[in-house]
Amino acid sequence: AVCMDEVFLRELENIEIFIKSTRDRRLLERYQAIKLFFEGHSIVYIAKIIGRSPSTVASYVRIYSSEGIAGLARKPSPGRPAFLTKNQKEQLKQMISLQSPENSGFPGEQHWTCSLIVELIYRQFNVKYSTRGVLDLLHAMQFEHTHQTYTLVKLDAKNSSS
Repeated sequence: AVCMDEVFLRELENIEIFIKSTRDRRLLERYQAIKLFFEGHSIVYIAKIIGRSPSTVASYVRIYSSEGIAGLARKPSPGRPAFLTKNQKEQLKQMISLQSPENSGFPGEQHWTCSLIVELIYRQFNVKYSTRGVLDLLHAMQFEHTHQTYTLVKLDAKNSSS
């Protein structure tokens, strides 16, 4: 029969291997907290050592107990919520694709620009975007950015001398 001390020692060795193998500072902190806990230190003491609150250390221990070492891995941060909902983005895509700026309340405008779309988003959804934010949004919505081109008109040699 395997005694609990052997299981404990194997687990401690595993944690030490993970500590040596990671370069992620936060993950290292979590592993060290678990190692200290295995060594018999109190949650309050561990919290002081690693500079976290006791509730944070307790959550590391709880996660480790239920999910093992893999549970301590950092999850990707979801980031800031989008300014426009999925539905609003779809509406915007339809407006830009199917209507000219002139038909959307911008008299005299033939082509969509980031500045016009900033204004369109504000009018339609009451959401403020920067022109750079609109550029990123359009890229994420699979729109291609094209630059307006200018054509030089060659003057007739006879007309230029007059």
